[in-house]
Amino acid sequence: IKGGCGVSREDVAWMSKGLQGMLEQALSCSRYADVWFEFDDGTRPLKGHRSLLCSISKEFGRMFESGMLEDRTGVVRVRSVTPGTFRGFLEWMYLGRPGNECKAADGRELWLLSEVYDVGGLERWICGGGLDDSNLCAAFEFGLVDEGDR
Repeated sequence: IKGGCGVSREDVAWMSKGLQGMLEQALSCSRYADVWFEFDDGTRPLKGHRSLLCSISKEFGRMFESGMLEDRTGVVRVRSVTPGTFRGFLEWMYLGRPGNECKAADGRELWLLSEVYDVGGLERWICGGGLDDSNLCAAFEFGLVDEGDR
């Protein structure tokens, strides 16, 4: 049965399966993912797909279209965020919904990533109770602090 936009449930299931597969490639550092994420400790435990990242986030698009270091090297430096939280962030970016990693992530770090990469819906999910109470309070308090004071 097709909805008003002409997309069937089968189409949605097929696209969802493809995005889940791409997320698995990113989390397993597959050779098919073309961007490395480097953390404060110098490790590169995660990858991503440039095309998907740019389609979701204008910030990633600017990074990869401007001749910046990330564009030339294929490495994005991730600051002040743990790899576990970034895995959750990638779940959100690839699937458009939270997965187990996202639900377990540090709310403050998710909020920061949402702001830095301008990823829609993530802050709304956090404020809507997507995190446990203590994590939600910490994220909300963090969100109230001026960006320059974080």
